[in-house]
Amino acid sequence: MSRYIVLAAMKGEFLALSGNVYENFQMLGYVNTEDHFDAVKHFFEEPQFPIDWGDVRYMWAESLEENVINGHYGDYHLVFIEDLTRAVKDI
Repeated sequence: MSRYIVLAAMKGEFLALSGNVYENFQMLGYVNTEDHFDAVKHFFEEPQFPIDWGDVRYMWAESLEENVINGHYGDYHLVFIEDLTRAVKDI
């Protein structure tokens, strides 16, 4: 079992004090589980705080273990809310 950090790309943009506009990513929490999808699914099923899932574009999780494959889930393993809804219904 590994510890994962769960992150999300939010709908909307972040306006910096300088006036620059950035994409809005949020760190949602930490989950102990077997893989990145299970970490996102677990957070979706049991969020650590109230969240409006309609505000989320997609989520991903990254292992906190030292490993050369870490740091790519934001590019390669995006999990969309629609996929999570289907996964929860299949249980």
